[in-house]
Amino acid sequence: MLKSVTAHFEGRKSRGDITVTKNGLEGAPIYALSAPLRQRITSQGAAELRIDLRPIMSMDQSRENVARLRPRESQSNHLRRLGLSPVARGLFQEAWFDHRDGLDLATALHNVPVRLEQPADMARAISVAGGVRQAAVDSGFMLRQRPGVFVAGEMLDWEAPTGGYLLQACFSTGYLAALSVEKWLTRHAG
Repeated sequence: MLKSVTAHFEGRKSRGDITVTKNGLEGAPIYALSAPLRQRITSQGAAELRIDLRPIMSMDQSRENVARLRPRESQSNHLRRLGLSPVARGLFQEAWFDHRDGLDLATALHNVPVRLEQPADMARAISVAGGVRQAAVDSGFMLRQRPGVFVAGEMLDWEAPTGGYLLQACFSTGYLAALSVEKWLTRHAG
């Protein structure tokens, strides 16, 4: 796990923990950036996310730490001495070999490129994009084209955060839709 990192994409950033799996990356920072990442992957076939492995440390602090490293030690030892977890070291080394781009070690630690080529398939999805568009429902979550049919939660097209926020949004829209159902039934009973 990458603890307390910052993910950057197209001028947006999100901080938190990222889990690295054999299939890719998961976690709040990825979910927060999922819409623009997905759009880039769809339009260009891939997206390059940048991860700052040391977001609480300034560039000057990172440079000072790197300057204290013993020059004859391996890069693996340097990364270990800098306090990177085994997962962070592995991700960094993979990116470093592919994208050195003339960056010094301190700068590279704040700017690790990760190429993303596709979102997880539906079987692995926690939440998915798409659904009923906002314009298709009224303020009570009833479908404009199908009176008496109401939608809520993940049936709606919105970029839903995962976890407690997602659950709260589903409960809240469900509650409001239920109130609307009750009003609609009262008006149309009989």
